[in-house]
Amino acid sequence: MDALSYELTPRDVLFFRDARPMDTQKRQSTNLRMVGHGANWPRPDLLFSAVIHTLLGDPDKPEVQHYGSVTDLAVRGPFPLREGTLYLPRPLDWDMKLIPITKETTDLPAPLTHGFLDNTEGKKSLPAWVSTEGYACYLRGETVAGVETKIPELYHREPRVGTTLDDTKHTSVRDQNALSGQWWMETLRLTPGVSMLCDVRQEKSATLAGHDVRFGGQGGTVRFDAVRGASLDARLKALPQGTPSRFVRWTLLAPALFMKGWYPNWLDEAGHVMIPMNEVERHPGESRKAWRARAKAELKPFPSAHLIAARIGTPVVFSGWDSLDGAKPTELAVPAGACYVFECADTAEAAKLIEVLHLSQRSDLGEKGFGLGVCSYLHLD
Repeated sequence: MDALSYELTPRDVLFFRDARPMDTQKRQSTNLRMVGHGANWPRPDLLFSAVIHTLLGDPDKPEVQHYGSVTDLAVRGPFPLREGTLYLPRPLDWDMKLIPITKETTDLPAPLTHGFLDNTEGKKSLPAWVSTEGYACYLRGETVAGVETKIPELYHREPRVGTTLDDTKHTSVRDQNALSGQWWMETLRLTPGVSMLCDVRQEKSATLAGHDVRFGGQGGTVRFDAVRGASLDARLKALPQGTPSRFVRWTLLAPALFMKGWYPNWLDEAGHVMIPMNEVERHPGESRKAWRARAKAELKPFPSAHLIAARIGTPVVFSGWDSLDGAKPTELAVPAGACYVFECADTAEAAKLIEVLHLSQRSDLGEKGFGLGVCSYLHLD
């Protein structure tokens, strides 16, 4: 299944709300009503929803192109693109080193045995995004102090203010006894020259190029155009991994969802990687039962790869609304930029671990873009 890379250009401001409830900050003195905080960079699942709704279309509306069912749909991104330069979320261990810890000096949970320490003292003002050039320095293990100190503004918050309407007449109130109030909301506006880059994978040959797609809330739309330069997949595959060692760092480019909170589902209680080193494909005509039995016998687990450190950060909190079930439960996702460090027996096992984790989406709802990460080597010996 090939990936199609698209450049997304907003028609106007966009609205991507967080988990904070709307209409809760009423101020009697000014009669101001909060509509929502929507100046957030879009999560990958919002892109997934926009794409699948566009591809499915509405068969009752002949003017809307209808593609029927969509199978094996998966997305990556979006990420900021400015004048041909791709920007990625800043790693949370930026300008930090890994040091061993003891249970007497820290309260880090098991199985963590190492912690992160700043390379430079004092307060630092770090950018939220770094260019792929700066990100490559980080992956190679080079000094990043002072790198990316003047990141151009990629987007900003833009407030919107309006007049509230009467609940029954849906018009503003004009009489003196019941004056209209005001509503206030935050929206996201990309700076001039900035767009979004994403990948869309699907079995059907339908293309979104040239389509205006509703993206986020408040009716915001973006135009999908075929990428003129390198695709997102090519840009990510071009990132370096550093010189081989026994230690592997997995850094998230997108938020990740795990049933155990910050702790990946594919680790056991002792931190050992439970993902098999190999894949066992199903033979033509082989029953599912026989295939599963053979796979269980042929799968090879990692002999020693285990988690030794993690830098998580503040979780991404979000929720939603379903027309059938109402409010969706609040989710806490590991933020983009978080990293996990693993120790292996030798460089051969480390290389195999990178093969399994690099640019794969090892997370719940991975098809919706969660859990995308890149791997690099660390040198602690």
